Amino acid sequence: MSTVQIDPSGRAVHYVRSGPRGGVPVVLLHAAGLDRGYWDRQLVALHDAYDVVVPDLPGHGATPGEPRDWTLEQLTATLSGFLHALDIRVAHLAGVSLGGMLGQSLAATEPDLVRSLTLIGTTASFSADGRAAMLERARTARSGGMAALLPATIARWFTPETVARRPDLIDRVTTTLLADDPLVHAAVWEMIAGLDLAPGLGRIGCPTLVLVGTEDRSTPVAAAQELRDGIAGARLEIIPDTSHLAPLEHPGLTNTHLRSFLQGQP
Repeated sequence: MSTVQIDPSGRAVHYVRSGPRGGVPVVLLHAAGLDRGYWDRQLVALHDAYDVVVPDLPGHGATPGEPRDWTLEQLTATLSGFLHALDIRVAHLAGVSLGGMLGQSLAATEPDLVRSLTLIGTTASFSADGRAAMLERARTARSGGMAALLPATIARWFTPETVARRPDLIDRVTTTLLADDPLVHAAVWEMIAGLDLAPGLGRIGCPTLVLVGTEDRSTPVAAAQELRDGIAGARLEIIPDTSHLAPLEHPGLTNTHLRSFLQGQP
């Protein structure tokens, strides 16, 4: 693991990097509450052919962060500053859930930085009921801590079959979530609840792959179809028997789609 300072204030981001240098790097952005380690299967699958860079977002993993870091503008600037600090002038971005929202934001605001975009289990906007549910998660995190959010989070993220079949994965995710700062987690959900990235979809001009699980209730197939329709030339692939976190539930299929897409990019 390495650390890079991204601005004169001393703000730093922890990351892991592996694979041959010289080509366009592949940057993987994790979901809210998780960290860089949850891209382990993708890192293994890609690093033979690609320069793969996986950061911890602020307040996640080893990267320090506070609730005040969690505005879309600040996070987009942090991601941009991170890439520039590593002398990455253009990258293939892939993000799951929150990571996909940050990818959309950067691709719309700094298009020269993004060669291609892979959006996994994510969306550009939410219904009023969805926003209300996110604000309730924030309130629960503040009042009851991460333990109070755990059962509902596991149920949203994974199918019942995965919960029964992969106790190792559920235990790993549980350990990570319980170690998270509930105040940062609350700030994350308050930010997400206020997002509306749909107006910026038309400004995304890079090749885009959208991946979604058939059982994803958080960002369902209809949300993925809206991304495909809103981004010119975007391609949609639907992964069967999968909920919100396809890279964890079905890493093999996710990796197949991701490698195939990246192989078609310059």
